[in-house]
Amino acid sequence: MLKIRHIAKPKTVRCNYMILECYKILKQIEQRPAMWTGEATLKSINNYCNGYHHALVDNGIVSHSNEPFFDWVAKKLGYYESTAGWANMILAYCMGFESKDISWEVVFATTVTKEQHLKSISYFYELVEEFKKEIEKCEENWLQ
Repeated sequence: MLKIRHIAKPKTVRCNYMILECYKILKQIEQRPAMWTGEATLKSINNYCNGYHHALVDNGIVSHSNEPFFDWVAKKLGYYESTAGWANMILAYCMGFESKDISWEVVFATTVTKEQHLKSISYFYELVEEFKKEIEKCEENWLQ
C-alpha cells in the first residue's frame, strides 16, 4: 500500500529578492545617501545596492534570483516594460515624464535638478516600503 506523507509548509519563507536583501543597508543609506554612495542620486543608490547584492551572492550568503522589483515598479508607474531599470523609471516619473510612449533618449538628455534627484530618492523609499509590505502579505497568505 502506498503511503502518502503530508509535507508541511515551512514556517518561514525566505524570498531572495535583491531589494529586500539590501533593505537594512537601504534604511541606513536613506538618511544620508551622499555619505554612503558619493552623491544623492538614485543611480548611485542603485549602483551601491547592486554591488552590495553581488557581494552577498559572491560570498554565498544569498543565491542569485530574478528581481521582481523592476517589473513591480514598471507596473506601478505605468511603463510597458522594465528594461530601463527601476532607478531610471522612478527618476523619469519624478521629472514629470509620462510613462506612455516615453523616449529614454530625451529623458537621458534632460538635466536633472537636485530637487528632482531628492524627490526620486524619497519616492524610491516609499515604493520600497510598499513593495516590502506586498511581499510580506503574499508570504503570509502562502503560509496560511
